[in-house]
Amino acid sequence: MITAVITPAATALVGAQSDSGGPFDREALVETGVHDSDAPPSVRQLGDPVRGGIAIRHVPASPLQTEWQYVEPAQTIKTDRIQLYSTAYGSATGDYQLVAVQWRDETRSVESENGTRRVPVAADQTVQRVDVEIEDGYATTEVNLASSYNETKEVTMWLERDGDRVDGATWRFRHTSVAAGEAVDIDTRADAWWYAGRTAILPGVAGIIAGLSLARGVLKKAGRGPGYSLGLWLIIGTIGLTVGLGGLYYEIASLIAHFDIVMGLSLGVVAFGGGMRMHAPVEKIGFERQILTDGVSLRRSDDVDVDVAADGGTAEGGTLVEIPEEGYFDELYEDLPILPTVRAEDGLRRVPMTGIRPFFARLFADPAKLNLDSLQTRIKVASGAIAEKIYVDPESEPAVEHKPARLKRRMPVWHRLADRDAGDVSTTETVLYGALTLAAFALPAIGYYVGDALAQAPIIGATVGLVGLVVESYTAVDGSLHFEPAPRHFLSANASLTVLQSEHADAKTLEEFEEIIWDERTSTALETRELESRRDKSISQDLNERALGMDLDVLSSDEEEELTASDLVGGKATRRAEEEENDDE
Repeated sequence: MITAVITPAATALVGAQSDSGGPFDREALVETGVHDSDAPPSVRQLGDPVRGGIAIRHVPASPLQTEWQYVEPAQTIKTDRIQLYSTAYGSATGDYQLVAVQWRDETRSVESENGTRRVPVAADQTVQRVDVEIEDGYATTEVNLASSYNETKEVTMWLERDGDRVDGATWRFRHTSVAAGEAVDIDTRADAWWYAGRTAILPGVAGIIAGLSLARGVLKKAGRGPGYSLGLWLIIGTIGLTVGLGGLYYEIASLIAHFDIVMGLSLGVVAFGGGMRMHAPVEKIGFERQILTDGVSLRRSDDVDVDVAADGGTAEGGTLVEIPEEGYFDELYEDLPILPTVRAEDGLRRVPMTGIRPFFARLFADPAKLNLDSLQTRIKVASGAIAEKIYVDPESEPAVEHKPARLKRRMPVWHRLADRDAGDVSTTETVLYGALTLAAFALPAIGYYVGDALAQAPIIGATVGLVGLVVESYTAVDGSLHFEPAPRHFLSANASLTVLQSEHADAKTLEEFEEIIWDERTSTALETRELESRRDKSISQDLNERALGMDLDVLSSDEEEELTASDLVGGKATRRAEEEENDDE
């Protein structure tokens, strides 16, 4: 293993004690060491002859990265923690001393016999010595460099053994510390409350008020936001958070450290997003244009058999419907473009389109507007995807011409000169506007260096400069909406058709009631006839039973039919004979 002991007496912050700017000359600090081309760039050989190697590794300043990485030449390490990783045996093992010198490259005036001259020096040197012991095999240990919060310093690091520098075991890189790790001077509870109120509470309240007010102003101007769903915003926010924690963690930490109220003001972004969701509801309006097309496309040709049936009928094999060549129209089509609208405070409807670019265009230009107050050829829609429908003149094509507010490219700064007459532009103005145009293109680079100088956040500075360049490179164009309303009788015709349909439905209902009443009357007459028939049958059966002197219910229907006229005549003759005998006696 490697054991490291930081010697307090040997670790010191050395000021500019001589012309060299510290205990070491600049020439001794610009070496980069020697490494094998087949090995990682920070690997240095140990022993003579070689009996091992040692490398420097670090973990990038990002919560999303936890793996050790080899230090690259001239790389900026943004953490204080580094790792010594070695594999050695034999004479390469033993006691070493790691020397780390942090310094700043400057140019100073030096007096000499030939006069004053400017020479580069290694100023503000911070020397740190660490005792390490390298044993056999693979081993690692961690070393904390001296923190450097306010600037990025050059670092030259080497190994010494018995007071002499190990040949080739030298590293050169840059170092700075994450500003979030710098301690805050808080001694009492009052200091803690004052720090929290100054950096979080008061800026947070101000940020929420400003965010909600800004959202209200944006909605008043643009009608609504980009129109993306919450799911999409969640994805965008997750990607932004990942990029911030991964690639911009150091820059964001530096920005917050230098401008600590940013932590509280960030609540304004959340308030702005919530305020943008409180826009007026989106109502979709359809523009209906009826098209009656000529039936050339569906007219039956001579070599094609069309198997169709009349409207409401059933198609039969081989049945053809003759389609006349003249005066035939095939279909009645509807051209129905649908546009989203948002009610504005002035009573008009704004037509906002989905997207980031249309949204930014509406911030700087007037969106397409729709006035429905004096429009008579429109109707309300009870259900469905649209809230209202507007009848458009069938002769107009297309049904509606909608050009949303949009962004148009332009040459930065130079466009302000191009609009003038050629004779009014002087050479001085041309040179000035040309220089300003070049400066506009250089805004990202300018922002990079300014952000690095002010808050050690070059990427954020470059982003701000890029935003300025984009704003100057585009102009917003007003939106427009044009359509020809249908004649007033279109609405009257549809209303009349609705009334006729209602009357037809009422007539159909009355006809159904008449059929029901007739069925009831017919049913009553049939039941009466059946009842009368049953009554006649009962009387006939009773007379037959008296004549025959037997119960006819026990006979089948066929037997009952046989006992008809002959049996009935025989029965009457027998009774007449009996009556004559009784009279003789």
